[in-house]
Amino acid sequence: MSRNFLIEAYQKLRRRLQLVSSHSGEDALNDAFCQLWAGCYDPASVNEGEKLLSTAVYHRQISLWRKENKYKRASLEDVNIAEPPPDNEETEVFWQIRKLIETQLTPVQQDILTRHDINDESYREIANSLGMQETTIRMQLSRARKIIRETYKKTKK
Repeated sequence: MSRNFLIEAYQKLRRRLQLVSSHSGEDALNDAFCQLWAGCYDPASVNEGEKLLSTAVYHRQISLWRKENKYKRASLEDVNIAEPPPDNEETEVFWQIRKLIETQLTPVQQDILTRHDINDESYREIANSLGMQETTIRMQLSRARKIIRETYKKTKK
């Protein structure tokens, strides 16, 4: 089974997302792609693939919105995991997140997160150096961020 149209649609939507620089949108797209890929969807055209991905992303975002409104989410967007900030409150958050990275993520997820978010390596560079596919790197990074967000949120309750 060839799912080239799904891959092309994913790449096309990803390029559009890169223009707006949305990590949550990129995470949603990665998750939607992985769900469709695992479900063995084989669209007949790129347009059909885009529709499938767009619908899956839309439904995921609605679910997240409902969840966020029910359970307020702690924002980790502005937390730099490379260096601790000078402010005491932010320093505490920094060290909590670093500890979560070390204790909650697999070594591969830690490596990918460090390479991408600290060393500013591209997905392609990471994939080549680890001998993995670029989509696997994206998926692992997305999962790692989700684990950190959810675990951090639980510690704040």
